[in-house]
Amino acid sequence: MNKLEFRNKVIPLTNREKYYKTHPSHTGDYVKNIDLLDKNYSFQLTKQDKLDLINGKHAIFYDNQKITDDVLNLPIFCTKQTRFSFIPIHIRNYIELKYVYSGHCYAMVNDKEIILHTGDILLLDINSKHTILPLSENDIIFNFQMNRSYFNEAFISKFTSSNPITTFLTNIIDHTAKHEDYVIFKNREDDYEDINNLIESILCEYLDPSLFLTTIIDSYFLLLFVKMTQRYQANMEEHFRNKNKSYITEIIQYIQHHYQSCSLIKTAQCFGYNPDYLSRMIHQSTGLSFKRLINYYRMEAISNQLINTNKPIYQIAQENGFSNLNYFYKQFSSQFGGLPADYRKQYQESKKKI
Repeated sequence: MNKLEFRNKVIPLTNREKYYKTHPSHTGDYVKNIDLLDKNYSFQLTKQDKLDLINGKHAIFYDNQKITDDVLNLPIFCTKQTRFSFIPIHIRNYIELKYVYSGHCYAMVNDKEIILHTGDILLLDINSKHTILPLSENDIIFNFQMNRSYFNEAFISKFTSSNPITTFLTNIIDHTAKHEDYVIFKNREDDYEDINNLIESILCEYLDPSLFLTTIIDSYFLLLFVKMTQRYQANMEEHFRNKNKSYITEIIQYIQHHYQSCSLIKTAQCFGYNPDYLSRMIHQSTGLSFKRLINYYRMEAISNQLINTNKPIYQIAQENGFSNLNYFYKQFSSQFGGLPADYRKQYQESKKKI
């Protein structure tokens, strides 16, 4: 299936969507007798669950959509949000990525209202309470649902920078984590086409699988998460530039270049601010405390040195401002979900396989 064929199939209303459009009182029939907040009830992403959903004409991309055994056996299940339908706030036991292909939507996540526009991505951890309010005809949302096991350590090791993607994925495999997180990746004009093409490529392969289905889907998904990481980094840098341009950018640059040794008091003295005021200003501009911002740059440098040098771990920690090794190990484990030695080893092993 090429991309033009894909667009011609997924944009028109399905028969189910046409019915809901003309019978608004029936838009919640699918879940009328189900308590979606009951943790004993859960769509498990089993082969039969997927088949039942498709056969029931719910969340399909187009009428008469077929699904092969190879696709049913994938750890990823792709659907289209049924327009004009209503599903109450619910939880899932799998990871979900929602992509706004066109239009916009209103979402409720953990009791917060969120507006998503074309090109935006919403990444939901398991047990996040959420719903998408009924969509209109021009609003198209694609859902990618993945078992937690899909995000193994080999997958996560591909992301060396400290950012919400790394933290989110690390929490996924941590069985002690609370698992109610979500991350929003707002659309950017400079990467919209790349990400939209990736989404379409994934779904073209999914709906019309080739011989190397699993390898192709895995490769596309890895690239998608890389693009999401780049999008976050670009948004963060743009936020730094645009918020209080006259002084905050210079302060952030100072912290970025002196993260090994700078402190809040030293930075405040350097720029002539009260430390408490500077701390509030940084938090308002970046969403991070001074300490978390320092650790962001430190961990980014440390992760790069772990995979690109043979320096002893204690030396890397000390060179990047961690004089207390116990504190360093705690911070590293919190950020990356394991020990520095294991991080370095996993990268070296994954590199050998390439």
